[in-house]
Amino acid sequence: MAESERELQQLVDALPQYENQIRYWESQLEAISNVRADIFQAQETLKGMLETDNEMEMLVPVGHNTSIFTNVKDLDRILVGIGSRVYMETTREDSLNRLNKRLEGLEEAGKTYQESLQKAQQDYMAIREKAESLSSSQGAN
Repeated sequence: MAESERELQQLVDALPQYENQIRYWESQLEAISNVRADIFQAQETLKGMLETDNEMEMLVPVGHNTSIFTNVKDLDRILVGIGSRVYMETTREDSLNRLNKRLEGLEEAGKTYQESLQKAQQDYMAIREKAESLSSSQGAN
């Protein structure tokens, strides 16, 4: 097998790896997008809660596409997850600040993931173009 044939085979073998990387980074970006949407929803709810001092009626999901209406009497008793299914009680303002910080972290991660995706796409295209070039030059021989 000639050196150019070996190089072509290595390039062709590398392409699926880059395709997997691209799919991975795309799925990570989609996951970030979903978490961001959840954070935006929580922020909007908390902002609405900041505008009232008395109790308010809320729709609370209880599972399997089922929700209940309830009256929340103490608006400053909010549970936030701090990891490993551990929660702590905070105020509306503190909860909103925590969400803002979480969103900032997601924005940074999203930028990093987007850069990684672009690099993987560029590398994929470069390898593909080189493989096509080698393939066409071998066909001419």
